[in-house]
Amino acid sequence: MQKKIDKEKVMQKKLLRRKKRRQKLLIQLVILLVLMAGSFYFGYRMGGTKPVYTGEILLVNSENTLSDDYVPEGLVNLYEVRHSFRLASSDIYMTYEAYQAMEDMFAQAEAENVNGFIITSGYRSYDRQKEIYQESEPGYAQMPGASEHQTGLAFDVTAQNSGEGFESTAQYAWLRKNAHKYGFIQRYPSNKSHITGISYEPWHYRYVGTEAATIIYKNNLTLEEFLD
Repeated sequence: MQKKIDKEKVMQKKLLRRKKRRQKLLIQLVILLVLMAGSFYFGYRMGGTKPVYTGEILLVNSENTLSDDYVPEGLVNLYEVRHSFRLASSDIYMTYEAYQAMEDMFAQAEAENVNGFIITSGYRSYDRQKEIYQESEPGYAQMPGASEHQTGLAFDVTAQNSGEGFESTAQYAWLRKNAHKYGFIQRYPSNKSHITGISYEPWHYRYVGTEAATIIYKNNLTLEEFLD
């Protein structure tokens, strides 16, 4: 009888030690997760001039710059793929995701008898942006690393016979009304330069996805305001 009691005590002690070990491991795991989360948060908030991500949206401006070796994935030459818009040159590139959205958007515009769009600029390398910056008058071009064109997600557009400026065309009116449905925003709207740091550019559009673009459009926001 005594031996049976002793065995039960030994088993109880073993079970107690196992329980304590599991509790200790659980506490260590929680501490590790807290430290990892803290490290990620402070790295994100204190990242200096590194690109800022919110979800899948990349913010690029004078305060959030791209490195000189940044190249977006999935670039395609617009001249070499099917497109329902015109090109100012044969060497304009965009990311494939942005290209697909562009094609859907301009194809719909064409179906509504609004055509004659001309894409004048897409992706730019760091070196190309540096050249443009050096050749431009102060305030007319972003510094290398600070241009959205380096993301491959932004394009500049004009229209055939836009003698009085793109803003006065039917093409511009259609884009302002419909671009968000395809994930694009007018990146530098009027009266928002104090937020974006860039003067009004009715020709510059940026792909951010349909959900974000719709919120930005309906609430008259800039990308900076949306990501704040």
